[in-house]
Amino acid sequence: MAKFNVGVVGTGYWGRKIVDELSNIQNVSIEAISDLNDENLKFCVERFKVKRTFKDFHELLAMPEIKAVIVATSNETHYQICKEALDAGKHVLVEKPMTLDSKKGWELVRLAEKKNLVLSVGHIFRFNNAIAEVKRLVKQRFLGKMFLMEFNWTNLEKPFTDRDVVFDLAPHMFDMMNFITDAWPVEISAVGASHRTNVLETAYIHAKFSDGLLADAMLSWVIPKKTRQLSLIGESRSMFVDAVGQEITVFESGYTYKLGVDRNNTIRDELLHFIDSVGNPLVETRNSGTVGVRTIELIEAAKKSIAEKASVDVSIK
Repeated sequence: MAKFNVGVVGTGYWGRKIVDELSNIQNVSIEAISDLNDENLKFCVERFKVKRTFKDFHELLAMPEIKAVIVATSNETHYQICKEALDAGKHVLVEKPMTLDSKKGWELVRLAEKKNLVLSVGHIFRFNNAIAEVKRLVKQRFLGKMFLMEFNWTNLEKPFTDRDVVFDLAPHMFDMMNFITDAWPVEISAVGASHRTNVLETAYIHAKFSDGLLADAMLSWVIPKKTRQLSLIGESRSMFVDAVGQEITVFESGYTYKLGVDRNNTIRDELLHFIDSVGNPLVETRNSGTVGVRTIELIEAAKKSIAEKASVDVSIK
């Protein structure tokens, strides 16, 4: 099998995880990495034996042997790097959010379609075995009619000035809502607060679906206990999911039991899916650019709701 030649732009905390996983996938060759930080480049060379390093990502994009690029830089740089990578004829996997502006997101989707390139977004929970099992059970109406979905995504972070909790965590919420239900909300309302800086650090987001399902998300960077929990309440049963531990607990008629889930390496499986999407035109990209843009539109609606103190219609016209 031919080598899958890839470049990685951004090798900080998350980018290193990506380089680590890529280095352990058969027939994948990390041709080059790019980062503004010399220490990040040095670390990847020493730990993962990366061939070439650049501080200017344009030099990486100019390498004809590179077929695909993975972008793991700061949020505000995603659009420009992705645009230039697609213009250079590279398939792209970009971390969420793919852009900070849905209009620019749609530009990238159209550009990828025009050039017949794969554009994927790092919605990692689509590759989580516990969430996939939840999706399967919901489709089989294991819960009966679904009443509520609740997301509790909290942890203590240092104060940020360059990003807010909605753009950082809400992509997960909106993406999982869609992945599990195969639907998008039709109405969004939200409230939020800035505690230590001038950016949002806590947000409560309420989403309503056309079938009456209500979904709520609590997002916060000021709560010491790290929680990544999803609750699904139905007429027949309810489920509580530890998304990181990949554990599902079912509540049914006064009984509580756990479902067997084989924990998987979500980063590795996301990367394998991206490689498969690039190599096989019959593979439908599970985490497509279109999904990525739709989550941004919902984030924009949530922030509009917070600013205007009113609900926002997000139904697809």
